[in-house]
Amino acid sequence: MNGLPPLPKIEGDVDLMLDVYTHSSLRFGGAPMNDDYGDTDRLAELGARVLELTVTNHLYLQRPMLSTNEIKDTRAHYTSDDQLDVWLKAYGLKEKLRVAPSEVHLLNKPEEMRKYFTTYLGALYIRNGLPTIQAWISRLIDPNADICQPDPYAQPSAQGYGQQTGPSYFPGQPSGPPPPLPSSPPPFGQSSSYPSSLVTLALVNQTAAQKGFTVTYPAEQVGPPHQPTWTVKCCLNGQEFGRDVGKSQKAAKEGAARKAWAAMRWGPT
Repeated sequence: MNGLPPLPKIEGDVDLMLDVYTHSSLRFGGAPMNDDYGDTDRLAELGARVLELTVTNHLYLQRPMLSTNEIKDTRAHYTSDDQLDVWLKAYGLKEKLRVAPSEVHLLNKPEEMRKYFTTYLGALYIRNGLPTIQAWISRLIDPNADICQPDPYAQPSAQGYGQQTGPSYFPGQPSGPPPPLPSSPPPFGQSSSYPSSLVTLALVNQTAAQKGFTVTYPAEQVGPPHQPTWTVKCCLNGQEFGRDVGKSQKAAKEGAARKAWAAMRWGPT
């Protein structure tokens, strides 16, 4: 793929991936927002800010040091419509976007392709986290960038800030171990004192992010297409803390998230 770094995959959410790859021309008007991330407009707005941040951060860390004007000019190049279009074509993402037959011409509109790219970035951010995007963007700008992609499931190094062999993602933010997982969580389904009716998918994802966890939802489907049964796990830093079964992926996902909330003993006591 012309020396490009691998495209990060959106982890553990089939519904989210379908949304990212579906153009608004195929959506029904007035559809309710997703309880977790809202809609693709929200993802695109989030992704646009993430794009600007990660490009700026890469240029800020570059040595020899760039001036403010050099950072602005170089960032404008790497966040331009032309550059985003080049990346979309190189990764074959244009071919994956589902568009109404009458609106295929939109694939050539820069503003539509920018929104598509930033929607992907927004989804990647909420599922995979900022370090994944930073490593990817940095290597898009400079294939030889000396930035190591962290393994979210690996045990962190004991070295502190200032002892790193390469540049940090975000200068001034010391490295440190993630918050510890409970040594012996209660069985799945055991509730905490926080009422389960108030525990939503969005609340679980937000709390996990605030506490420094990467949350994913591996899902499996069995049974006939017209009557499927879904099993969804809620994993924190790769470790399963909730599992539920339901007639829809959404219901099973919400149940798994609530069980993970209880297992982690989050919420007021």
